Amino acid sequence: MSKRTNTSLNTVARSNLRASKGKYVLTGIGIAVASFFIAAIIVLLGSLQGTIDAAIGDALSEDDNVVLSAGTNNPNNYTANHYLTPENLDTITNDPSVQRTWVIYDGQGKLGTGENSAKVRYTPAPTDTELFPFPIDGKLPGTDTELLISKEFAEKHNLHLGSTVTSPDVVAAITNPNTGATKEYTIAGIFDTGFSGSFSNDNVYIGGTSYQNAADEALKQLDPKSMEAAQLPHPSMTFVQFKGDDDAHARTELQKKLATGDQNTEPVAKSGGEYLQDLKEETSQFFAFIGVILGAFAALALLVSSFVISNTFAVLVGQRIRELALLRTLGAHGKSLVRMLLVEALVVGVIFSAIGAALVYPVAALVGVLFKDFMVSYNPMALIVGVVVCTLVTVVASLAPARSALNISPISALGEGTARAVKKPSIAGLILGLIAAAAGAAAVWQSLSLTSIPDAGVQQSSAGVLLVMVAALLLGVAVFLLLPWLLPPLIRVFGSVIRSQTGNLAVANALRSPKRTVSTGRAVLVGVLVVSAVLSGYSIMTASTAKSMDRAYPVSATATYGTGGGTGAESLAKVHSVADKVQGIKNVESVAVAPAAGALEYTLTSKDGSQSMSSTASMVALSQEDFAKVIPAEGKYPTEDNTVLVPESLYKDAGFDDSTRLKARGPLGEIELKPIKSTSKIVNLYVVNPATGAKLQNPDDPQPLTLQQPGEAGEQPQGSAAQGQRGASAAPGGMNPSAGAETMVLVHAKSPLTATENSALQDQLNKANDGNEFTGGLQQRGQLDQVLTVMLGITLGLLALAVVISVIGVANTMTLSVNERRRENAMLRALGLSRKQLRRMISAEAVLITLGAVALGILGGVFIGSVSAKVVLAATDQKVEFVPDLPYLGLALILLVGLASALVASALPAARSARMSPVEGLGS
Repeated sequence: MSKRTNTSLNTVARSNLRASKGKYVLTGIGIAVASFFIAAIIVLLGSLQGTIDAAIGDALSEDDNVVLSAGTNNPNNYTANHYLTPENLDTITNDPSVQRTWVIYDGQGKLGTGENSAKVRYTPAPTDTELFPFPIDGKLPGTDTELLISKEFAEKHNLHLGSTVTSPDVVAAITNPNTGATKEYTIAGIFDTGFSGSFSNDNVYIGGTSYQNAADEALKQLDPKSMEAAQLPHPSMTFVQFKGDDDAHARTELQKKLATGDQNTEPVAKSGGEYLQDLKEETSQFFAFIGVILGAFAALALLVSSFVISNTFAVLVGQRIRELALLRTLGAHGKSLVRMLLVEALVVGVIFSAIGAALVYPVAALVGVLFKDFMVSYNPMALIVGVVVCTLVTVVASLAPARSALNISPISALGEGTARAVKKPSIAGLILGLIAAAAGAAAVWQSLSLTSIPDAGVQQSSAGVLLVMVAALLLGVAVFLLLPWLLPPLIRVFGSVIRSQTGNLAVANALRSPKRTVSTGRAVLVGVLVVSAVLSGYSIMTASTAKSMDRAYPVSATATYGTGGGTGAESLAKVHSVADKVQGIKNVESVAVAPAAGALEYTLTSKDGSQSMSSTASMVALSQEDFAKVIPAEGKYPTEDNTVLVPESLYKDAGFDDSTRLKARGPLGEIELKPIKSTSKIVNLYVVNPATGAKLQNPDDPQPLTLQQPGEAGEQPQGSAAQGQRGASAAPGGMNPSAGAETMVLVHAKSPLTATENSALQDQLNKANDGNEFTGGLQQRGQLDQVLTVMLGITLGLLALAVVISVIGVANTMTLSVNERRRENAMLRALGLSRKQLRRMISAEAVLITLGAVALGILGGVFIGSVSAKVVLAATDQKVEFVPDLPYLGLALILLVGLASALVASALPAARSARMSPVEGLGS
């Protein structure tokens, strides 16, 4: 074709864009939303990475030198030492190349009391400002009652230099978190990180040596690899300043002295720059994973947008058949017409995707103003990627409508107006849909088989989860491909309910253009299918884990109280006060006070028999009545004197049997106890009956073992503490100051509890305990619920994007459909159809299409979500029981939102069509 013809077609394309710009608006909005989302993902990930880098990088510099524990150096190695051992610290401190050191302890705690308290991270302050990374106003704290806090923290809590704060005794709280002892601390210095989002802003540095001494004593009897060690304040790293200028050589020599040949125990010496780079790489991997997830949602938004775009161009091309046929008769080739239509799509895609992507930057600027601790990244690639991707999707989605219009010969097109033949659904689509459904069903069956095998390994369970993800995708594709065969019959069924003239017309209109109806239905289906699957999976997993945790944690909540520096009687009075408050809280089934009953000694031997480790654990005494109330799931009770109930895991690991006898100590003497194996897998209590407990400890005035005579104290063995218990105590000489004198409040909650009820109960229990936390099943479930709720909120928030585009698609389809049927609607008006009936007819058509798609989406989503949840639950180590608790309220809300969206989307085109007079419509 000549250059002049191409120019003429380009002119036609520009003219059509100007003439039909109103018809492209809704489609353009869908494109802009998708482009905005893609650009926002890039800006968000860049901003998060920059914020994290700034938050962790301010405390480290290239010139720093650090020695890290094996676990700190490699957080993914769960068998590594969490802290630097005393031997490690001695090696570092005594090295002749080392000038000064500063040991960092990872400790959690509170500053302040009551409602004015705040969670902080405690660590000992350095003795020299040379090692401290921030400028200080005031001085470094020098005594155990002086603190150094950040400027951000001080401003937030209205603290100043010289301010005094009454707070729980930081040192006593190391071994007794529920201590009632308080101290008055003075703000000796305030440091400035220079960034409100710095992780260091919540650090509180305490002077003196009492904090690290207490932590070291508590850690003496613990295995450095144990979770108990990780929960206590522990020296995770040390800042080192070397003598001389060759830090690299000094680090190498120090590393040689620290070498153990075992990656689980060997500390690692690094420069501050190397450690900072490691931290950045860890966060980069995390953000790469987040990017993949967000990219999947972006792909979903693009998929829905492609349906809207395809629908728009199919309708517009159908309305322009006469124009295209005329161009063909004037000598235009088919390829030239396709190129002309693609130019129109290209222009629409570029303009609207550029608008959407460009809007990200002012929104990001607003976020930066509102959140000072968020560092916004104005990455120009966000605009480029958003425009390129969305423009490409627009062109590809418009290609099929353009080519389908050219299949009509010029002569037949000129003779038949804009009427289009009604095509039957594709047989190929039906076959592919059935194949996808069969493959998905097979994958589901196989995944269930893999995860239902008794004692299935990690590889089998992981394979099962991966397979069910593939199955979910295949089943979703099956519903998508089979929609042309499923949606029209559903529209007929739902239309039969509307027994009126307008209802019959609405059904006829929806079925007259099945391709457009199915394309609109698919835009709705995708969003509903995924939302229903997510809601169903969340509901089932929440209900199943709640039931499982009720069984796993027979004691719903536990609070442990030592003597706290006061007398045992004073501590016991506080315990009973807390128990009385707890008894009146809603959803509390029963409460019991378990008096202290001395300490139990036992020895654990490694599997190969090469190593053994002695340990002690605090015991409590419970009557059989209280025992049955607070631990109803436990089938054993130490009814006989001189017997003790021990955790099942300890009984097995230590190789106990009926002949085993364990030494128990208390201020009143020593006895031997026969261990009884617990029938509950996650009960970490050591329980004796009151008569046995009275032989070791005075239940009315418990005293710790550390108050024994020095000669007796030295007899205790040293080693690892009990499993999973804060009450697991060290032996005298290096033990928990409250060892053997720890009284507990045990709570059993009603079941089942919703996530909201569980959270409310945990809050009420903590409030009754003066803000100190109860631990146990309620807390564990609350943490899990919080994670699942956050994930659900984020997922639904991202899916809302696809829903918005779906609504735009319905509105766009109805608008274009009304424009296409102007003459027909005018004829109906001329034959007596009122404006109100016409509006109802158009709205009913939108509702029928949406209702059919929503119904299929809900059914498919519930099935996919249920199956996926079942496999994931079966793949867990605990083989959580499947509880088919569907989110009926959520599903009903999806249906109502779908119907409301259809009505809203059709309101404007229906009103515009009703306002047009029959004469005007017939003349258009």
